[in-house]
Amino acid sequence: MASNPALNARLRDSRFYLFITILTAALVFAGFARTFYLNGFFARLHLPSLFILHGVVFSSWLVVVVTQAFLVSAKKIQIHKKLGYASIAIVVAMFTLGWIMSVQAAQRGFTPPGGPPPLAFLAFQLFGLFAFVALIAAAYLLRNRPETHKRLMVGATILLLTPAVARIFLLFTTNAVLPKTLAVQLALLLACMAYDFFTRKRVHVAYIWSTLAFFMFVLGAIFGGTTSPWMAIAHWITGV
Repeated sequence: MASNPALNARLRDSRFYLFITILTAALVFAGFARTFYLNGFFARLHLPSLFILHGVVFSSWLVVVVTQAFLVSAKKIQIHKKLGYASIAIVVAMFTLGWIMSVQAAQRGFTPPGGPPPLAFLAFQLFGLFAFVALIAAAYLLRNRPETHKRLMVGATILLLTPAVARIFLLFTTNAVLPKTLAVQLALLLACMAYDFFTRKRVHVAYIWSTLAFFMFVLGAIFGGTTSPWMAIAHWITGV
């Protein structure tokens, strides 16, 4: 029996997107295993309720992303759509909690080893959060264009990986953690683009948008995070 090229391509794509979503979830688990998921066995930190809520909500997003990829692979499209509508509440909660946690970290004077001053680092956190929400909003608006929708969802999730990947590096080194972390995120975006190129001979525009959003948030934070206008905004946001 002759194979169906279109069906084979869909199956290959489903497996790839399931793999890449599981990979993002695995990176988050590895990054936060000692201080959150397996905290009772390793760091044994006393985590405030807000930290726990933040971890649960952001973890819920990863569960949704992996589940959505599995549902598409299993051709459960109607369930996929219903879960997509429900996930909007998770995104709203993620933005709210991400904002609160980022501001509180700046107020405590937190910055990663070798990172910029706290208020400049706040730009990395908030700009990344805005980039994530922008890509998710675009994915939602383009939900009737599956090829664009799924790529934007993957791109947005990769943009969320900065804290988790940084913590993986911190297990081994404190040298240039932030640049190495951003390099891993860019490598994941390029891997997705390479998959498109080798399977379709072109890169889908959604990955280009995702990569542009990544560069805009990184370069905006690097070059804008130390400017007088940003510092004025950061002082106003944090009250310090």
